[in-house]
Amino acid sequence: MTDRPYRLQNPETPIAALLAPVRPYLPKNREAAILATLLLFLTLWGLAIATFGYPALVWPMKAIVPGLVVCLILITMGK
Repeated sequence: MTDRPYRLQNPETPIAALLAPVRPYLPKNREAAILATLLLFLTLWGLAIATFGYPALVWPMKAIVPGLVVCLILITMGK
């Protein structure tokens, strides 16, 4: 048995077919995948700031607000 999920073991699945050409370039462990994802998002955010200026700086904050509102509601309810 391998470490991969079943859908990646079965070569007939669409995701396996899509990932086949890039599989050699994918990170081999979880830490490398997390770091690569973080660097990708930071790079995209930097490009957005360079392209759109100040509004791109506040996009992540706007994305965080709903989660903070839910946290405040849960704290208020005592959960």
